[in-house]
Amino acid sequence: MKHDPAEVIAREAAFPAMHRQGHAGFVADLKLLRDQHYGEFLRSTAQKFPGVNEVLAAFDDAPPEEFAQAYVLTEDQMAQLRKTRVQKKYLRRFGNIRRSWALLLQYLPELMVKGAPQREVLELSTAHGATLEILRHKGHSVLGSDFPNFLGKNNEHDSRERGVNSFVPGLHRDDHGFVNDAGEAEGWIYQPLIESLGLDVTLFDAGQVPYPFEDRRFDTLISFDAIEHYCHPRDWMKLVDEFTRLARRSVLIVTNPVQEHKLEDADYMAAFYAFQKAMRHYRRDGFECVTAGMYRHQLTVFKLMRTGD
Repeated sequence: MKHDPAEVIAREAAFPAMHRQGHAGFVADLKLLRDQHYGEFLRSTAQKFPGVNEVLAAFDDAPPEEFAQAYVLTEDQMAQLRKTRVQKKYLRRFGNIRRSWALLLQYLPELMVKGAPQREVLELSTAHGATLEILRHKGHSVLGSDFPNFLGKNNEHDSRERGVNSFVPGLHRDDHGFVNDAGEAEGWIYQPLIESLGLDVTLFDAGQVPYPFEDRRFDTLISFDAIEHYCHPRDWMKLVDEFTRLARRSVLIVTNPVQEHKLEDADYMAAFYAFQKAMRHYRRDGFECVTAGMYRHQLTVFKLMRTGD
C-alpha cells in the first residue's frame, strides 16, 4: 500500500468536502455548474456521461455539511486499515458519500425525497457504508452485508469464475475473512470504517443461496458494484431471483463495467449479454424491470419493482 490511511483522512479533515473552501465552497461550485448546465456545459460536453458533481448539480441536491467530516478512527482501527490495504479513494468519506448520493438520487428517488416513508433496506457488499449512512440520514432502517471475497493477485480461487453455491476449497460458508495474496484469510477490510459510523452490517457469502433472511424481509434491496464478485454471470439470474425473494417493493442492481481483459473472454461476454437481456425482460414473482440504464458507458443499471402479487 503506497498511502497511509491516517494521512488521507487527516487531509480530508483539513479540507472538508474535499474542497479548499470546505463544504460551502463545494456547494458554491455546484451552483455555478448548475447555472452553466443548459448553456456552456451542454455545448462543450454533451457527448460525455455526466460526472458525480454534474449529477448533484442537475438535481440541485448536495450532501449536507455533516457528511463533510472525515472518518474518526481509533489508533487500533487505523492500524487495521494499514494492514488490510483499503484503496485510497475509499478512505475519503465525502468522496464515498458523493458517489452514493448521486446514484441514489437517480435510481432510488423514492427513498431520497424529503418526508419519504421509512423503508427497510438491505445493501449487499456495503464496503465503506456510504449508502447506509445516507439512507439512515433520510430516516430509513438500514442493514448492510459483506462477504468473503475470494480474490487475490496470487490466489487461484476467484469468486468471479465460480458458480452459485460452489464452495472454495479450504474455505467454508462460515468463513468471513478476506483472502490475501498468499491465500490466507484476513480480517474484513472495511470493518474499521463501519464500526466508526455505528452501522449494522452482517457477514455472509453472497455467492451461496438462500441468504439468511425470510421471504420479503426488506422493502428494498440494493446491489452496487457487487454481483460480479459473487459468481460467473451465467448464474447471476439465480442471485436476482434471491434478491426478489427478499424484497417487498424494489431491487436495484448496478454492475461494475466489464473489465477490458474480459472482453476477449467469449463465454463471459455471452453470459453478460444474456444477463442484460434477461434483466430487461424480467417478470417473475410480481416483479418487472422498470429501469435499464447506462452508467460508465455500459448498460449496467437495472431496477426491478413489484407491480403485482
